[in-house]
Amino acid sequence: MFYIYKSLGNKREIPLEIDDHFKLYGKEPWEVDYGEKCTICNVRIDEYGLCSCGSGGD
Repeated sequence: MFYIYKSLGNKREIPLEIDDHFKLYGKEPWEVDYGEKCTICNVRIDEYGLCSCGSGGD
């Protein structure tokens, strides 16, 4: 299995064994792109269409 990840020298910032975000989305939290804010909860909507309230601004 091949992973691309942010590294500090030769070691990961968060070990893969406990990095659930990387396992689920294939990227680190700081690599996620955000767009406009949700009209309901006023939190940024990420590239997956997710926000805090789960409506995605609908």
